[in-house]
Parts: sequence; structure tokens; C-alpha cells
Amino acid sequence: MIIEICCTSKASLYNAINGGASRLELCENLLQDGLTPSAKFLEYVLDYSKIPVHVLIRPRSGNFLYTLEEIKTTTKQIEMAKSLGAQGLVLGALNDDNTIAQNVLKNWVKVAHPLDLTFHRAFDRVPKPIESLKKIMDLGFNRVLTSGQQPTAIAGLDLLVTLQNIAKDQVVIMPAAGINDQNCEQFFKEGFKEIHLSAKASEQSKQGEPISSLKIIKKVVASAKKFG
Repeated sequence: MIIEICCTSKASLYNAINGGASRLELCENLLQDGLTPSAKFLEYVLDYSKIPVHVLIRPRSGNFLYTLEEIKTTTKQIEMAKSLGAQGLVLGALNDDNTIAQNVLKNWVKVAHPLDLTFHRAFDRVPKPIESLKKIMDLGFNRVLTSGQQPTAIAGLDLLVTLQNIAKDQVVIMPAAGINDQNCEQFFKEGFKEIHLSAKASEQSKQGEPISSLKIIKKVVASAKKFG
């Protein structure tokens, strides 16, 4: 069972590792739904962490339709994370009609090779999730991070299960959004092997960023162990 914790600060990093997380998703500016972390922060985390680090590659907040300049910026960020030793990348791009931007993604996948790849929650905006899942699988992604196109993964559970049944062993469906120690077992019971959460509680950084709760992480990890 893989418990991935979204980290935007050193405090969250320490809590994730001490709490028994399986993997980190590293980003900055979670208040903007997460952006590419700085090279300095990434270097620190990669030096400190003994568990895999997957890096969110997202040049700006807002939609996932990128200009040519933003595509170039994203490509450079992929190269940066890869050169520093990240184990995986989390990325995505859409066309103006919110369909999968296959040509852009083909190039990014090529640049990122052989890193582990997650298609992020841009997936929750696509108009045809099942068709889009198949395109993502064809592109060579290892997993899809999704809330089942709902505000929370609990609300999107039906679609998540459908996607998982289609994906089978070809790609991992990783539920995200609103997952915590109170509801995580619902996902384990449905057979999901990976979940993603920020484990946020009341504690915040000086910048107002949520800090992952050591208590919540420990409870989720303990719950996961019940399911093997």
C-alpha cells in the first residue's frame, strides 16, 4: 500500500517521513493548488529523503492549456527535476477543449524518460474520462491522480472504481482530494493500492501554507497496514 504525501515545506517533509509515508509529492504554493518547487528546495528534499520523491511540474496556477513559452518552461523544469535526481514527475496538459494534449505530452514523456510519471488532476477536467484514460495509458504514464471528477475523492468514488476496473494493471489509479484518516479505509476496501493526501490540519507555515499533520499521517499509515 502506497501512501503519498503532498509536501510544500520542510515541516511537512519531516512529518511525512516520520509518519511512515511511502512517497512524497513535492511542490510549492499549495494555496495555488501546487506549483513546481524551486531547485533549492528540491535539492534539499532529495538529499534528506530516503523515500521516493515525485515532483509536481506545473509552471503556473489556473488552467492546463499552455502557451508555447509555458511549454518550453515546463520542459526545462522537467529537465531540472530529472537532473537533480527525482524519482518521478507529476504533470499534465490539456487542449482548449479540455481534451488530452497528446502532442505536448508525448514530448514531455520523452524528455522525462525513464522517470516514473503521474498524470495530475488536470484529468478531472477532461470531458470523456474513460477515453482520456486510455490516451494517458498509451502515452506511457504510470498512474493517474484524480478525485473522480468531483470536489472530493469520496464524492467521485464511483468513477474512481470504474477507472480502476479499466486500468487494471496497466496504470495505477490514485485517488486524491479530501482523503484523511477518517475515510481512507473506504479506498483500501475498494482495492486501491495508492492514495494521495496532504494530511492538512490546523497548523500552517508563516506563509499560510498548510503543514501535513504527523498525527493524521500515522493514522492513515496504520489503517493501510490492515489491508496489506
